[in-house]
Amino acid sequence: MTTDGGPEALLAEFESARQDLVAATAAVRRKDTPAARRELADRRARIDAILDSWNAGHPVPRR
Repeated sequence: MTTDGGPEALLAEFESARQDLVAATAAVRRKDTPAARRELADRRARIDAILDSWNAGHPVPRR
């Protein structure tokens, strides 16, 4: 994961991770195996890491 390119790089990374998550979710729906579940968990962890990076560099405004 790259975090040195600023917001645009994080958004691109997020879009890629989102597409991977969609594919992993579809794989689990087709065939629910331990390997497919691991892949899905890895994709969710990647999304979480990207969001953590975003929040670290871009605090959410308080309402």
